[in-house]
Amino acid sequence: MFAVAGLSITTAAQALTYHPRMDKAIWIAESSVLQCRLTQPIPAFGQAVFDHTAGKPLRFYLQSVSNPMAAGKASLKSSPPVWKSDLDLLDLGLVNVQSGEFPVELEAALANRLLAELYQGKSPGFVRRAWYMGDNAASVDKEAIKVAMSSVNFHEAYSLYRQCLGRLMPVGFDQLERSKVRFDTDKWELKDEAISWLNTIARFVLADPQVDRVFIDGHTDNTHTTTYNVELSRKRAGAVVDYLVSRGLSANQVTTRYHGERYPLTSNNTAQGRSENRRVTIRLERLPPRLSQR
Repeated sequence: MFAVAGLSITTAAQALTYHPRMDKAIWIAESSVLQCRLTQPIPAFGQAVFDHTAGKPLRFYLQSVSNPMAAGKASLKSSPPVWKSDLDLLDLGLVNVQSGEFPVELEAALANRLLAELYQGKSPGFVRRAWYMGDNAASVDKEAIKVAMSSVNFHEAYSLYRQCLGRLMPVGFDQLERSKVRFDTDKWELKDEAISWLNTIARFVLADPQVDRVFIDGHTDNTHTTTYNVELSRKRAGAVVDYLVSRGLSANQVTTRYHGERYPLTSNNTAQGRSENRRVTIRLERLPPRLSQR
């Protein structure tokens, strides 16, 4: 074994292992109401990331600008540290490896299993042949790549991650991007369920600097004259805007429009249809995401 700039490289058993050295291993916890992340830098490879974004399940991924693993199937095993000989090596099966910056991505169930293994003090790792080796069995045996995580300093960061989960919003941008609130006949006052939903939208927009614009569109059914309905839709849109501004949004961030009965969501021939059409729609517009993050 030899060490380079915080990297532990092991050539035993014909495998090149990327693994943080014990004295250099760190975990970084990043917390907000929109996202909880646990990241471990893996020197000379990239990083391992646990990401729980609001409104989405937990996921895990490896990120590397120069991935040495070939596309295909990697063996995922969780190894005990030398000072915990009572723990067994655990074979977690095969996982997909793809080319590109994000060679490994795992969904919630397996990501949670990796967290549990790290909490026990074990070292989960992915083993796959190097990309420059051939496909025959002999070459696979001769040179393999192992990318592994260290459990050193994991517990403190994991505690911060768990605290973040307790504050994480239950919905995310996908659920909030397009939504609506409904109104009673001839009314523009906000109902309790509308206020609750607008509180959620306001909290999200204030927390997410990527939300650039909020579009508010007022609508009615066709019960009255066009002039009456346009004015009623203006009042409904205004009630939503006023409430969002009262919760902290900037009026300059909001675009307001009102349409009367011009754009029905469904037929006005039934009471249910008219109820659906008495609405204000809210659409959030977001700046493009940063390219460096999955």
